[in-house]
Amino acid sequence: MSELDDLGFDPQEYADQLGYTDELGRGDHSDPTIARAETPEERQRGLTRRELLIKGGLGAAAITGAGAFAGPAAARLAGPQTSSQYTGTLNVISLGVEWPAGAQDQAEKDLGVKFNVQLMSTNAQVQKSITDPDSFDIGGLYNYQMFPIWPTGNLQPLERSKMRAWNDYYPLFTRGKVVPRDKKATYGQGNAPFRVLFVDPRGSTRRIGRSTGLPLTREGPANNRQIVQWWDESKNAPYRGRPQPRWVMGGTAHFNMDSMGYNGDVIKKAPTQVRWGELLNPAWKGRVALLNDPGIAMQDAGNAVKQLGLMKFRNLGNMTRPEIDGLIKLLIKYKKDGHFRAFWSTFNESVNLMSSKQVVIESMWSPAVALLTAQGVNVRYAYPREGMRGWCGLQVVPKHVTGEKLQAAYDYINWTNEGFLGALIMRQGYYVANGSKLPAWIRSSKASQGKPAFTMDEYDFWYNGKPAARDLPGIQGRVGDIKKGQRRDGGSFLQRSRNYSSWNSFFRENVYQVKRFNDFLSA
Repeated sequence: MSELDDLGFDPQEYADQLGYTDELGRGDHSDPTIARAETPEERQRGLTRRELLIKGGLGAAAITGAGAFAGPAAARLAGPQTSSQYTGTLNVISLGVEWPAGAQDQAEKDLGVKFNVQLMSTNAQVQKSITDPDSFDIGGLYNYQMFPIWPTGNLQPLERSKMRAWNDYYPLFTRGKVVPRDKKATYGQGNAPFRVLFVDPRGSTRRIGRSTGLPLTREGPANNRQIVQWWDESKNAPYRGRPQPRWVMGGTAHFNMDSMGYNGDVIKKAPTQVRWGELLNPAWKGRVALLNDPGIAMQDAGNAVKQLGLMKFRNLGNMTRPEIDGLIKLLIKYKKDGHFRAFWSTFNESVNLMSSKQVVIESMWSPAVALLTAQGVNVRYAYPREGMRGWCGLQVVPKHVTGEKLQAAYDYINWTNEGFLGALIMRQGYYVANGSKLPAWIRSSKASQGKPAFTMDEYDFWYNGKPAARDLPGIQGRVGDIKKGQRRDGGSFLQRSRNYSSWNSFFRENVYQVKRFNDFLSA
């Protein structure tokens, strides 16, 4: 590995490596409809007809060259907003979590704008944000992705005071726990949102923000100059009593705790009996899948080897080079032994792998489990005693968006917390940042916007962990997909949010992380 010894953070190289990640993860299970990160060779030869069809909605903006990288300059603050209302089209890149069926129609109706949503893999999201930020207006991204993206200066800070639901957000996002005084609740290691949310646009001196007086987050790459941490974990209080910063990297809507989906007919254990090490159980050789994202797969695999006693980590969410090397060495051995069936990138891929019985356990998202259960497949969702892997959505805005279009972006961020989206993604098993206010919306006349109308029985099932009081609609809105008496695996929101092992994480050594993950994929 000597050629990596002096590797520094180069965003363009990082973007290139993500292209190789998506290429190496392709297989007979791959979904042809999703936009994936492109290798340098793919970008140099230009877009093929198939790629144009996949990327079609963004038109000319989507096929601008990769030369949009802005360098490590500090993010620029947006200029003054105009009073006129934007009525055009907002181009959005997203994994799709916050755009289930019905979301776009309702958002366009409520906001008076059109949305052009381009779905892509998590790796493609990061690559697009680094190489071509002018091609979109809103990025439906995630906190952990900010470490490789934010230092480019391609995104602009947003004012938290313009997010109407900010004060109703769960303290999890700013203080690290849903109930900050809960001493038994865990912060979780890695890129938790309270560590990767606030920014100091003026930069920092000696690792202290110039305008906020807050320390740079201890997570992230060495070239971070703006991402600061307000909450002092050691004292469970604001850092030196300082107020929350004015600026954040984006708006928060959806979040969850992830683990493993497994075939309950094969792995005959209750969700609380399935530990992370089950991913590496030799009994499931050839029937295991991981998510093809180094910021996620290395958390799941790290949790597994840690639980099995094969390795120890100082910080699972910010591995050192020797720790990365040790983990990859172990994973390569498993891969060469034929342990892994696939490395999936999309919701559909994970569903198809499980429904076809090609895998019996895999990294999985909550709605995939919900859909398979509705289809009669006995899929359970593990609740490992070591803790869940956390993640948090982040709606970001590139710096080219100004004026009335910037206001439209703020309007959309506020819309995500008004109630409809929170109720809609509830049926997928996701939570919304101001979920404590969702019952009031569900009890209002607006609940009839759901198909069928949203009810408190659903909230009790998804958030409060109660048995379904009657047959309920599932992910597809079909009443009866959730049977009367059924319970959500893992329990209530308060139970599930108390025990985080780690969060989706890109490390301080994130270029090295991706390169070594690619070594694993290519082994």
